[in-house]
Amino acid sequence: MNNLVSINIVTHNRAHYLGAAIKSVLAQSYDNWELIIIDDASTDNTGEIIKKFLADKRIKYFLVEKQASVAAVRNLALSKSSGEHLAVLDSDDLWIDSDKLIKQVEFLVNNPDYSLVGGGAKIIDADDKLIETIKKPLTDKEIRKVFLEKNPFFHSSILTRLELVKKLGGYDEQFLYGDDMDLCLMLGREHKVGNLNDILISYRRHDDNEAAKQPKEAVFGVFKVIAKNRKAYKASILVYLKKIIGKARELLT
Repeated sequence: MNNLVSINIVTHNRAHYLGAAIKSVLAQSYDNWELIIIDDASTDNTGEIIKKFLADKRIKYFLVEKQASVAAVRNLALSKSSGEHLAVLDSDDLWIDSDKLIKQVEFLVNNPDYSLVGGGAKIIDADDKLIETIKKPLTDKEIRKVFLEKNPFFHSSILTRLELVKKLGGYDEQFLYGDDMDLCLMLGREHKVGNLNDILISYRRHDDNEAAKQPKEAVFGVFKVIAKNRKAYKASILVYLKKIIGKARELLT
């Protein structure tokens, strides 16, 4: 079991978090990976932070001169990726389980009917202080019960199959928010999905998060994701109300 994993980090003005995110990749026990970092026209010292790590030839750095949508930049990262598996790490999050990749690669190799596997997270603030620990639903059956009402995956925790993601067209660029949830929903349409019963990441909750800065747009984005996927998951119209209430509570805490 030595499949290449393409790890995608896209970032914009996250220099104060980015170094720690990259170090958490370097700490992985599974070492057959490539790290694709896309700098989305940052105006801080993001480039300087990244260059400190480029002696490791597994790390590849690309600069976007003009800022684009998050989904578009994520698709650029996909186009630069060549692994069998795809892992995602948002630049303000951390991988805290050094065996994250080896556990998830083993899961997908042993479960070919699954397209996606994630895990739990410690929720931290801007200063790394623990807020709470969250485990998501584990089994495919449990996940499908709530898939449209709440996102059952932390984006930075997922490992999926790169060829399948590319076949699906990658991230849907119509969404300014919710593109990550939409991708997971697309992956779950014809394949099983699951979460490991392990805390794999630290998910950072802070005021500079894009959804926190524009909560109305974030809620509307999730509404559009539900509209796109509701029929495929045979969900009632009530799912809109449940999701919007849940998203509002999340943004207010």
